[in-house]
Amino acid sequence: MPEPLYVLVNFVIVFLDVLSLAMFLRAIISWFFAADGKFSRFLYVLTEPAIMPLRKLFAKLNWFQSSPMDLSFTFTFFLIFIIQSILASFVA
Repeated sequence: MPEPLYVLVNFVIVFLDVLSLAMFLRAIISWFFAADGKFSRFLYVLTEPAIMPLRKLFAKLNWFQSSPMDLSFTFTFFLIFIIQSILASFVA
């Protein structure tokens, strides 16, 4: 693999690591603390652009609208994991 492509793939993997960590923290904080803190708002601003496309798609297709869980959040988390796995196979 050419070096610029290797650097780009590793950058994307690290970015997705940070995004998945932020999503995990957002989920944990939402269980135990109020969502009006500065850190909670920071996590929301950081993670919502990744979640919003699936949330809009699910709403448009009327999927999971009566679910008590935010499945767009869960599916986004798993999608990030799948993308990381695919990119890691290219680097290895």
